[in-house]
Amino acid sequence: MTAKPMSRLVHQAFPYRNKLATAGDRIESTVLVLGVAVAMLAVPVAGATGSEIFAAKRERVAVEQVSKTRGEATLVEDAPPTIGSTERGGVETTPVLARWRLPDGSARQAPVQAHYDAKAGATVPIWIDRNGGLTEPPITTGGAAIDAIVLALLLWSAAAGSMALLYLAARFTHTRFRSMRWADEWKRIAPEWTGR
Repeated sequence: MTAKPMSRLVHQAFPYRNKLATAGDRIESTVLVLGVAVAMLAVPVAGATGSEIFAAKRERVAVEQVSKTRGEATLVEDAPPTIGSTERGGVETTPVLARWRLPDGSARQAPVQAHYDAKAGATVPIWIDRNGGLTEPPITTGGAAIDAIVLALLLWSAAAGSMALLYLAARFTHTRFRSMRWADEWKRIAPEWTGR
């Protein structure tokens, strides 16, 4: 940022020395200073919130790492064939009936996600809960940290963004009010200047 925009920003934030500053300029500067203060104060609040979220998720990580186990399911039927090419460029999956064995030797059967064109007898990695049912993979410490960081950034962005919107609304209102005042003033003095 060059000196000129920085100087303009300082004059905009603190117009009190300017003899031509109006009440609208002072309100606008107050909202600007308040917005910067709230954005700065939101940093530690967002950081503390992110820490709390991470601590809560870390407990969940410990529980899920113990309560979920990785296993393999054997497809009971063929997966449907691929029709056309995928536009997303990724590998698409579809629900296919599969069977897996539990540690006690009993078997379970349910649809699992498998690649198109997979044949019966192929194995698919799955996650099983304590009851032997299918479940989502457990969250990791890294995933919990990313979640906490993203939520903290969203909280800070919401605070800073709302203050930026408040400032823009104050500036817009002040500009409109000043333009209306200038238009009224011009209507009053235009006949003297133009002779009409």
